[in-house]
Amino acid sequence: MNAGTGVLVVSLGTTLGWRLADEVFLSQLERAGVSAAAVSMRFGAAGRLRRGYPLNDFVEMHAARRAIIAAVRERRPRALVLSSTTAAMLAPRLDVPYAVRLDAPAAMNRPGALCAPVRALERRGLGRARLTLPMSEAARAALPAEAAPSLVVPPPVEPSGRAGPDARERLAVAYVPDPKAKGLDVLAAAWGGAGLTDATLEVYGLDPGWARSFLADAGLAEPPGMRLLGTVPRERFRARVREAHAYVCGARWEDFGQAPLEALADGALLVTVPSGGPFEALRLARELDGSLVAPAIEPDGLAAAIRAALELPGERVRAYRARALELLAPLRAEAVQATVTRELVPALLASA
Repeated sequence: MNAGTGVLVVSLGTTLGWRLADEVFLSQLERAGVSAAAVSMRFGAAGRLRRGYPLNDFVEMHAARRAIIAAVRERRPRALVLSSTTAAMLAPRLDVPYAVRLDAPAAMNRPGALCAPVRALERRGLGRARLTLPMSEAARAALPAEAAPSLVVPPPVEPSGRAGPDARERLAVAYVPDPKAKGLDVLAAAWGGAGLTDATLEVYGLDPGWARSFLADAGLAEPPGMRLLGTVPRERFRARVREAHAYVCGARWEDFGQAPLEALADGALLVTVPSGGPFEALRLARELDGSLVAPAIEPDGLAAAIRAALELPGERVRAYRARALELLAPLRAEAVQATVTRELVPALLASA
């Protein structure tokens, strides 16, 4: 990256999802005609202190501050993008404009008195920014009043291949990388309660032994028809979604909800609980068919929604899939790229 030009992304990179999202964002900036690069941060010995919130936030925000200061001094970019709200919390006053990308503001995912200092630091960091870049409308609605002007820039959602047949298997799939947050117990109890003897639920994303141990601790048996298939290559998972009738989500918390949105793009019906968080797919699911959205995060309502999905007449299934593609249009790669090119880059680099 040439000195004095381009956009530098300061990547917190604490999860695989964030790292992948940053890679996609860099390519979007480059397609917009901007030279772009990313710098990551190092936690050093302080990384051993990351054992829970809000302590994790303070370790990460100090590491981000060091990375920002070094990046501006060494790279001399025209602008910065701080990837995650935590990276902005201790950002110094800068001579270059910056934007903040976030999946959820602290008002959503850092409640309670213990996290009050984190929320105060976030208000300051977002207020000093030129732009805030929430990934969803739900995240934008929860931004603090002090935040800079916002522009929703979601991760792009694309179909993974040719759509499967109209008449699909009596198959549901789920992605559960974290059994507690993603509600494996809710999902298993709901599947068992649905009482389906001619359908299968395939659960991906976590080690089967871990899943069974979690269910045993919750006092639940593995229900008939549920298969725990562990972690598989992304291409294999998406191929299975294209063959499935439904994607089922029992999560207590969802951030953007990439997997449920991609399931809609691949033609699966979305059956879900009203997960907490900036869950973009929940808004779409309610608009598509409210009978497939449980009224609460509990098994009985989800079981009823699962039965409703598998009993939905073929004509309504086809209409659901067609409408889903219409609702996903603003999330397609071409639409998101247009936002980056025509709105984000000009606003961020104006007079930079």
